[in-house]
Amino acid sequence: MCALWAKADEEDSARKRKLVQDMLEDIRDQRAKLKLDFDKSVTSLKEITATLIEYDEESLTLEVTALKGASGTWIGAGVSCFFRIRDREARGREQFLTFSARVKSVEQRPSGMVHFVLGLPDTFKSAQLRRSVRVSVDQRKVPTLRFWRELPSGTTLAEAEPLLDSARDAKRGLKVDNFSANGMRLLVKNALMHEALPEQKKGERFSFQFQAVAEPGSPVATFWVNATLRNVFSDMQKGETALGFEFLSEGFVDEDQRLVWRPLKFDEVDGLGKFVFKWNLDLYREKGIGQG
Repeated sequence: MCALWAKADEEDSARKRKLVQDMLEDIRDQRAKLKLDFDKSVTSLKEITATLIEYDEESLTLEVTALKGASGTWIGAGVSCFFRIRDREARGREQFLTFSARVKSVEQRPSGMVHFVLGLPDTFKSAQLRRSVRVSVDQRKVPTLRFWRELPSGTTLAEAEPLLDSARDAKRGLKVDNFSANGMRLLVKNALMHEALPEQKKGERFSFQFQAVAEPGSPVATFWVNATLRNVFSDMQKGETALGFEFLSEGFVDEDQRLVWRPLKFDEVDGLGKFVFKWNLDLYREKGIGQG
């Protein structure tokens, strides 16, 4: 089992490195403009833009057009970089993304241009609003949900018995409360919690399988995700516990019925955002009708 975990970690790290390298290639080739956001203690300048000119396995170099000079005071500063890019897989689609890094060195070229060398980012995240939109849902929109303590890649599904399963536990007090593209919250009756999950530790990891539908009667999409427990709140008056989870990776079941995990692309579960967006639209429409 330890060997499986080690191999899975190595594969996960390799996929993440490839995602980073592929994205840097797209940023460079598309000459995407990066907006640099520094802390106020570093600079009062608001509109600092740059272009990626080169990168390697350890760093990336930005040409900063908004600065007339450079000094060592920038070195070590943390920066958030925002940019827009064309999706290489979906023609005509644009993505708004961000990453964080630190300035490793600063150089003023003979041409007068200022270059910032940044440490290589670990990942890229979506900068679009829908990522953080959290929408209330019910069993009509998430008809099934099961979860386990984290299952490593290679786990055979027949060997895995879920801690909780909505098929049997919805009537006993398991309920999905809300969803976003990168997390969810469950509500569990305290009696069921004491039986299935008597101890909860923040940072503990779990594996989920759930189905989502845009609206009743529409096709069902199945998702596999790994998530970490971020917060726990027990409401003694209602007799239930709220569990908040953040998604870490997504997966699928291969032809041998074994789980395979891969890192999230842009910090979102692939394909889940469109459901969250649709559910959010429906919620506003329902409110509008109610107010009329």
